[in-house]
Amino acid sequence: MLERLGPYRILRQIGRGGMGTVYEGVDLASGQPAAVKLLSAELARHAGFRDRFEAEIEALRKLHHPNIVQLIGFGQQEDQWFYAMELVSGSSLEELLGRGRTFEWHEVAEIGIETCRGLRHAHDRGIIHRDIKPGNLLVELDGHVKLSDFGIARLFGSLRAVGPGGVVGTAEYMAPEQAANPAGVDQRADIYALGCTLYFLLTGGPVYPGRSAMEKLLAHRKQPVPSLKVRFPDAPDWLDLAFQKMIAKNPAERYASMEEVCRALQPVRKPSPWSSLLDLVSRVKMTLFRRNRVP
Repeated sequence: MLERLGPYRILRQIGRGGMGTVYEGVDLASGQPAAVKLLSAELARHAGFRDRFEAEIEALRKLHHPNIVQLIGFGQQEDQWFYAMELVSGSSLEELLGRGRTFEWHEVAEIGIETCRGLRHAHDRGIIHRDIKPGNLLVELDGHVKLSDFGIARLFGSLRAVGPGGVVGTAEYMAPEQAANPAGVDQRADIYALGCTLYFLLTGGPVYPGRSAMEKLLAHRKQPVPSLKVRFPDAPDWLDLAFQKMIAKNPAERYASMEEVCRALQPVRKPSPWSSLLDLVSRVKMTLFRRNRVP
């Protein structure tokens, strides 16, 4: 059992994935709790790893936002590299789904708004997440959402250390252009992934199911964008329109920024007397959007 990493005493393992293991730890000097991620030894063998790791983590420490898990520090112990994050009391959306939790459309829209705010803060500082998915969205005990794993996603983007075909991200949520050119994505790739995430929360399944990662990636490129209402008939028209625009195949057809996505999801907070009018406006917009889409 690992007992210590740098200044952190390790209490227990709380997660594990292909890129590393996460532990609950406590800073021996300050007593501050932390989630300490020990990166896999394979990553450290990449040429120039140390310089890129330190540069990326230092940049990410500048992210200070209530909807982003704060990076605290990083270090090396022998040949093991780790970084420490704010310890969030709560569960990931993936964990909640695994326990059978279901989400109503208004909850999904609220999750989208909070995630947008965190991503807007990062995008304004030139940082693209690249791996938005339910497992990287943590829900605190008070219900607020925090984005995690910016460090891992950013680092993989520079190392090109990845999955099928050299791709950075997760196939169920990945924008078509990200699969084709991982290093060349902008904020619209995160918008796409957020749209796919909201769809999963609402319907309980991916936008494009597939038997393999490559089959899913191909579906993101080729299959038509579905309507939320096929799987979730109670979704309001304005939410269906927002979703379809978020996951348009062509990045130019998506929202241009997280600010625009936030505005598109704001009707969830409007007084109920306006709901019928908002749905009427959304239906008109959806009709125009579909007519003007580039084949």
